Amino acid sequence: MGQTIAEKILSRVCARPVTVGEIIYPEPDLITTHDWYVVNFATVLERLGVDRLYAPEKVLISTDHEPVATSPAAAARQRQVRKIVQRYGIKHFYDVGRGGHGHVFPMELGYIKPGMLVGAYDIHVTNYGALGCLAIAFVTEVTELLACGSVWLRVPHTIRVNLHGKLAWGTAMRDVAQKLISVLDVDDVDYGVVEYGGQGLCEVDFAGRQVLCNTPIEIGAKSALVEPDHITVDYLKGRTSGPLDLVRSDPDAAYRRIIDFDLDVVEPQVAIPPTPDRVVGISQVLGRKIQHAYIGSCAAANLADLRLAAAVLAGRRIHPDVRCFVTPGTQEVLSNATAEGLIKIFVDAGAAITAAGCGVCAAGKIGTLADDEVSINTGTRNDYGRLGSAKSEIYLASPATVAASAVAGQIADPREFLPQ
Repeated sequence: MGQTIAEKILSRVCARPVTVGEIIYPEPDLITTHDWYVVNFATVLERLGVDRLYAPEKVLISTDHEPVATSPAAAARQRQVRKIVQRYGIKHFYDVGRGGHGHVFPMELGYIKPGMLVGAYDIHVTNYGALGCLAIAFVTEVTELLACGSVWLRVPHTIRVNLHGKLAWGTAMRDVAQKLISVLDVDDVDYGVVEYGGQGLCEVDFAGRQVLCNTPIEIGAKSALVEPDHITVDYLKGRTSGPLDLVRSDPDAAYRRIIDFDLDVVEPQVAIPPTPDRVVGISQVLGRKIQHAYIGSCAAANLADLRLAAAVLAGRRIHPDVRCFVTPGTQEVLSNATAEGLIKIFVDAGAAITAAGCGVCAAGKIGTLADDEVSINTGTRNDYGRLGSAKSEIYLASPATVAASAVAGQIADPREFLPQ
């Protein structure tokens, strides 16, 4: 019996063939966590009497959830993080203004390659699957991972999604990703790896691949990844050195389910409160008044996302009843967006530009919602209280839909704003 991509990666790490359902103790090639959990893991390690990490050279820490300290307590936490990094000899530390979003910039800097296994604290580390990397969140067990080098994992099954066709005009990969998690069987996906392939994958750019790998975690997936191909190789040129292992599933690999999915969704999609898989066509929510819009997060962190929003906002002004925030995902994205004139478009439209990182999506530390306010944004979650008041509402959509809605002051169809 052949193996899936995930099974091959875990077999390499374990130095023996593994099978679905067995318990293994894999040692990741890289371990990541962000600024909000560093103090937590250090406190636990101290209580346990652990004074050194198993492999500090494998650890990468990013200050992305709150790069701009919003309180004295936040500034104190940042200072603690810097001391902890020094104490444990962690060399791959990207502080304020150095990297950006930890689910994105490590790919820009060549840390992530096809066939790698990455362990992390944060669930949206699955973005790395856009390069054919198996990235798994161990959440609070990342502390044990840092101390011992491995923790138990049940080898996950795989759901294969074969993509077909091309995007319809006026839609984006966020629309496809949201539609997809609304139709996948959650029982199939639970603790599974979603593997993307098919002839339609060659139509999906690198930014689109990230959002495809980002969203399945919201319905219980363990991870998600794409079959690496020429787009993978092209992206990594000049970013990393050495040979690339373009791991692919065997023709006779066993899948829990094989799904064929057409990229040509009927219309832009919107996730309505309170979960990301409650997805409807935009025609069902047109006209809903908004006071808040946000373009950013690890689900829309790339230059392509900002270009899409800028195509709508160019020459227009954000509605006077709406405050709009734009967060470039990384320092590289910010630099390129500035060079292309995208930041000027956002500023001229009346948007507020935040520091590279998670932005508003990080629990509403900035750009918070008040009672009875409505937001449409490109964040990852829309549960009540996610961005402030539990009496507010959050709708999730593509950068184009968010930008169009910000201009209209209500949820709007981006196809009425995009140039033909």
